[in-house]
Amino acid sequence: MLPKFLSRTGAIALLALACPPFPSLAEDWERQVYGRLQYDYTRSSGDQSGFSLDRGELRTGRVGLDLKSDRTKLRVELALNNDGDIEITDAYIKQALGGSGWDVRAGHFKTQNSLDEQTSGRFLAFYERAAFTDAFAFDRRVGVQLEHNGSRHSVYAGVFADNANETAFSGGHAAAVRYVFTPLLTDTELLHFGVSVRWREAGDVDFRYRQRPVSHDAGALLSTPGFASDDLFGGAEAAWIHGPVWLAGEYGQLQANGAAGPDASYTGAYAEAGYVFGGHRTYEHSKFDRPAVYRPVTSGGPGALVLAARADRLDLSGNAVSGGQLDTYTLAADWFATPYVHAGINLYRAEAEFGSTSSGLAPAFAAYLLDGGRFEDVTGISLRVQFDF
Repeated sequence: MLPKFLSRTGAIALLALACPPFPSLAEDWERQVYGRLQYDYTRSSGDQSGFSLDRGELRTGRVGLDLKSDRTKLRVELALNNDGDIEITDAYIKQALGGSGWDVRAGHFKTQNSLDEQTSGRFLAFYERAAFTDAFAFDRRVGVQLEHNGSRHSVYAGVFADNANETAFSGGHAAAVRYVFTPLLTDTELLHFGVSVRWREAGDVDFRYRQRPVSHDAGALLSTPGFASDDLFGGAEAAWIHGPVWLAGEYGQLQANGAAGPDASYTGAYAEAGYVFGGHRTYEHSKFDRPAVYRPVTSGGPGALVLAARADRLDLSGNAVSGGQLDTYTLAADWFATPYVHAGINLYRAEAEFGSTSSGLAPAFAAYLLDGGRFEDVTGISLRVQFDF
C-alpha cells in the first residue's frame, strides 16, 4: 500500500506544482517540466537452450518537475513501469550549505556508484548499462547525501534506507561514497578518474546476484541463490574525451557475506570506445551529459552519428556460491537528429558459462543447465527511438 500511496502522492504534487495557482512559486522559483519517451524493439536467441525473445515495448515514459531558487532545488520525477503502474524515480530536495560549496540532498535518488550508472539513459550509446551495475543492484533509495561538485574534485557521501517503490523502511540500509578527480575539463576535453564504495545490508530477503543477456526483457542468464545478508562494493572508473573521440572503463569488486553459509567475492568490468561524427560527448557533474550536435536537422544539418564498441565482463564464479561468468560484446550506432531526438541500433553477443545452480535463471536457461548444458551464447539486436524534452 505504501508504494502506491507514495506514487499517487508524487503525481498529485507534480501536477499541483506545475499549475499556475502558486504565484509565490512563479515569482521566486525557476520552474521546468521535463520528460522522456523511449521505444525499444529487441530480437535475440540462444544457440543451445532454445531461448528466444522478439518484442517491442515502451521502455521508458517519464515526466518530472524541477523547481529552483538561488540555493534550493526540488525535483519530482515519475515513471510508468512495465506493469503500467506509476512509480517514483527521483523525489528530493537539495539545499546549498551557505557559501561552503557543499550541498545536502534528502529524498529518493540513486546512490553514487559507477560512471555508467550515474549517466542518464538518455545519453548512453549502449541501451543497457554494464552487467555489473545490474548484478550488484545499484539503485535509488530513500536517503540523505552530502555533495560537493568542484571544478577538479567532487565528493558524494550518503546514508540510505531502501527503495520507496518497494519496502523503503523494511530494515535494509546502505551507505555510499564517491570521489571524482577531473584534472582536465573543457568543452571538448576531459580526463576523469573516480572511485566509489557502497555497503548495504539486506532487509527481509537476502541478496542474490544475477544478470540477463543484455536486454532487460530477457530472464537471468547468470544467477546465484539468495544468500547474502550484507555486501561491500568497491569500484574504480576512468574516462577520456578528446574532441569527437571518447574512451571509458570501470572495474568493480563486491564482497558478499553469507547470512548462514559461505561468503563470496564477485567482479565486473567494461571498456568502451566511441566516435561522434558531427558532434561530441559532453560532461557535467561527474558524469556524461547530453551529446553536442553541431548541425541538427532542425537547422538544415545532418545531425550527429555516434559509433561505439564495448567489451563487458561479469564474473560470479570461483566461489562456494557460483553464479557463472558472462562476457558481452556490443556494437552501437546512434543517430541524433537533434540533441533531444535520436534513433539507433545495438548489436550484441553474450557468452555465458553457467554456475553451479539453476536457481533464479530464466526457464529456458535453467532447463538447459539441468539437462547438462554448461555454456550458452545469446546473440541479439535492439532498436531504439527516443525523444526527450
